[in-house]
Amino acid sequence: MTTNSGTVCTNCRRPITAHRPWCSTFKTASETPRDGEMVDHPLLGPATVLSVYSRSEAFEDGTLVDCTQDFFDELNRNAGVVFDVAMTSAVFHRYVEVPTEFKGLQDQKGRYWDLLWMWRWAAKRHSHRSELLFEFISVPNGGDIWDNERPGEFAKHRIVQLKAVAGPGDYGEPCLTFMLPSED
Repeated sequence: MTTNSGTVCTNCRRPITAHRPWCSTFKTASETPRDGEMVDHPLLGPATVLSVYSRSEAFEDGTLVDCTQDFFDELNRNAGVVFDVAMTSAVFHRYVEVPTEFKGLQDQKGRYWDLLWMWRWAAKRHSHRSELLFEFISVPNGGDIWDNERPGEFAKHRIVQLKAVAGPGDYGEPCLTFMLPSED
């Protein structure tokens, strides 16, 4: 790992005092692919990039929620997750944000941990997959039942199915994204 100006790692692009858990294991690209560039795709071979919508753009426009900051990163590390983690805004607002009636009784940290821990449990059983469906129990925001939910044991509880996808980020770094089963 080298540093840029002595303060930021050129591999994980974080302050050298806050390296990502994967930084010493994975080497990232120096730049992201651009529209029209030729890349060597692992399955297709040489291919022209038609359009790029980066993970960082998805964070900026609110499509994805970055779960590598604050307590999210602490929980990821406690669960042994070395990838950078994000989730779609639909998943975050439905299952991690605390419903109004539970403010003071629940917090985002606990709700995120429930989701993360159940993914981790499922991932241990199916470690060879880059895409994984898993379930957990939640009291979601909103009273309706979505297509990925079924009633739980108690009236407001839902058994929720989500999809976790592991793949490369903007620079080839390992990333994990939680989303609804119908999302790509």
